[in-house]
Amino acid sequence: MEYVLPAVLHVSCLLGLTANLIIVAANIMKWKRLKSLPICDKILNSLAISRGLYFFSNIIWTSIFQIFPWLVQNNVVSSTVNILNMFMLNSSNWIATILCVFYCVKIITYNNKFFIFLKTRISTMLPWLFQASLLISLISSLPFNLHGFGLSGRVEFNGSIDNMTDYRVVTSQILLSRFLLYAVTYYPPFIIFCVANFLLIHFLLMHTRRMRYNGSHIQSPNLESHFSALKTMTLFLLLQIMILICMCISISGKFLFSDLQILVPIVECCPPLFHSLYMVASSSELRKMLTCLGLLRCS
Repeated sequence: MEYVLPAVLHVSCLLGLTANLIIVAANIMKWKRLKSLPICDKILNSLAISRGLYFFSNIIWTSIFQIFPWLVQNNVVSSTVNILNMFMLNSSNWIATILCVFYCVKIITYNNKFFIFLKTRISTMLPWLFQASLLISLISSLPFNLHGFGLSGRVEFNGSIDNMTDYRVVTSQILLSRFLLYAVTYYPPFIIFCVANFLLIHFLLMHTRRMRYNGSHIQSPNLESHFSALKTMTLFLLLQIMILICMCISISGKFLFSDLQILVPIVECCPPLFHSLYMVASSSELRKMLTCLGLLRCS
């Protein structure tokens, strides 16, 4: 298991990196062909870039720590890794939330002043939302360089405190601080994401019911595209919940001194990996590009 689990982590990260590179390449080709990109594709491209960087950093740092395990005890290196990983994870979460809010605002038609304001201004607000999300992600990632939040801090406590009861108290305080910090970082975009999803589900259900009462055909192209977006975001919501559970387990320190600690980053990589693969598989443009490149058989 010493080499199997790191190999599984590398393969998962390589698959995720490849899937997101395909998404970015397809959007670049589309931009060259059309000389512009729809706003939705721009958000998807930003999400793919942030996720690709996340997978790439996991590959690099895991390889370095496998070759030079003593670097784990280095405060500067561990702090840098914590900041970079949390920044890319937070930025991808915020960009995914922006994508969900964009879908919600563009699809629903509630007669509410706030929604009407968002619908007319969302396109001009996106650059500011991206900048704000990156700034929030950076600021919320900086506290993870604190000495007490790293593995080295726990090792120092283990060597300097003789009383095991005091050691457990200190360790539980550190883990509680880490959990609260992560909750403050992760819960705001997650809550916004859930609210946007629930509003979209409610609107689509009401819209379908009205179409049935009016005798309209439910399988209209417009409604099918809405349900396709709904399926994508619902899947992503489930995967976001998986990330939340995995991160809570990781921060709780359940596998802190266990040989299965490598399972935590593997499970953390699975939700964005599955969603990236789903986006590639569900996009006709991406399938067409892969077919042209000979990576898929022509049906």
